[in-house]
Amino acid sequence: MGGNLTPLGIKQSELTAKMLAKKPVNSIHCSSLNRSEETARIIANEIPGVTIQPTDLLWECIPTMTPKLQVEMPNYTLTQVDQDRQRAEVAYRKYFKIAKRNDRQDVIVCHGNLIRYFVTRILNAAPDSWMRMDLCNCGITQVLIQPDGDMALLCHNDWSHLPKEMRTSTLRS
Repeated sequence: MGGNLTPLGIKQSELTAKMLAKKPVNSIHCSSLNRSEETARIIANEIPGVTIQPTDLLWECIPTMTPKLQVEMPNYTLTQVDQDRQRAEVAYRKYFKIAKRNDRQDVIVCHGNLIRYFVTRILNAAPDSWMRMDLCNCGITQVLIQPDGDMALLCHNDWSHLPKEMRTSTLRS
């Protein structure tokens, strides 16, 4: 989980950076784990003046335990799941709120399970529905937060900036 980007991961991050550089990005928040910080630095190199704000809040998580996960991860305790879910919820409440200034565009660079958790919250979906979503490495999920606090999922897992041969995920390796 805390390893470095592979050569392919660096290329994916570079293409993602070029895509995000077309937007007026205000800040980059990222997990303090290595791959996320590396990706955030690559993105920041394409966006002059943007700051990177690493945090442990954006670490990978297991927000709910499903029967399938219990078999795959028998040593992951329900206490750990509860701690992960609480941390994920704190992150959600911190980053998905009405902006104090109009038209902010912030980038969050983090991990697949956490992104899926955020999407379930945005859509008011069942808590364990995060397990039924796939994410491409460096896929882009975009959320609009209205002035009244309503949220809309504008896109999920957009990988149009990545050539087909560079599209990887846990389900599509």
